[in-house]
Amino acid sequence: MKTVSLLAGVAALALSAVSAQAGEVYHATATTGALPGPTVNIPGLGMGFLNPNSTINETYAQGGVPTVGRDYLQGISPLVINDSNANVSMIEIKGLSADNNGTASLSDGATFTLKGAVSTDCAYYSGSSNSQTIDFGTIGIFASDNTGPAAAFDMTAPANVTIDSNLAGCNTSNTVTLSKSDIRGLVNNSSAGYDTNVFQANLPFSVTANYTAGAVGVAGAASPTSLVLTAASNSVSAQHGAWKSAMALNVNIPVPSKSLLAGSYQGDLTVNIAAF
Repeated sequence: MKTVSLLAGVAALALSAVSAQAGEVYHATATTGALPGPTVNIPGLGMGFLNPNSTINETYAQGGVPTVGRDYLQGISPLVINDSNANVSMIEIKGLSADNNGTASLSDGATFTLKGAVSTDCAYYSGSSNSQTIDFGTIGIFASDNTGPAAAFDMTAPANVTIDSNLAGCNTSNTVTLSKSDIRGLVNNSSAGYDTNVFQANLPFSVTANYTAGAVGVAGAASPTSLVLTAASNSVSAQHGAWKSAMALNVNIPVPSKSLLAGSYQGDLTVNIAAF
């Protein structure tokens, strides 16, 4: 039994040393007996025939150059391939294939760009407007007649408050700023007039902000940070990369060196987180 193999696609590339191309497929073999093969006209050479007791074999690869053998076999095929009384034994395999539509490549692919924009946002949760007014109530002084003149009207103890927020930060590079409305601190705008040698109309205060943030341009775990606004300063700031953490503002109003006036001492502390 004989097996005929049909090679196509990648298999043909793997098993043949000749690169596959589209075009004509032609394989043929003819063998004569005691008599010569038929005489046919071979283009460019004139009349030709196959000698008695001879075999001619032709494999015409796709895209190959036509040969005399192929021309002869194709010439005698109409005469003998369907003639059961011919003196020539012949097998003929012929066909056509189409070329690629487009350019073949050893690799192909594409790059897809995925995009989406995130809004810049900085946050500090401060609650309602009611929680933004911190009233110490009575700032205690030595008011009794028997305190002695040295301590009379003096502040009895420091005043302190801690402002804790569980949400502060910014999703891009930013500046954290602590500032006062007046460098003097809390100010008493009394119109009574007073002896400046023994009274003062202001209460200086300091603030320390504790939070967790990293440096601008640095990607990595952030560290605990303390930003300090001293009693003698009106503003202080620090720059950071994107951060998010709780923030505690520790406010301290120390006992001043002079006595206090009657009336209200008031001032503003501002914390601001701004992107840049």
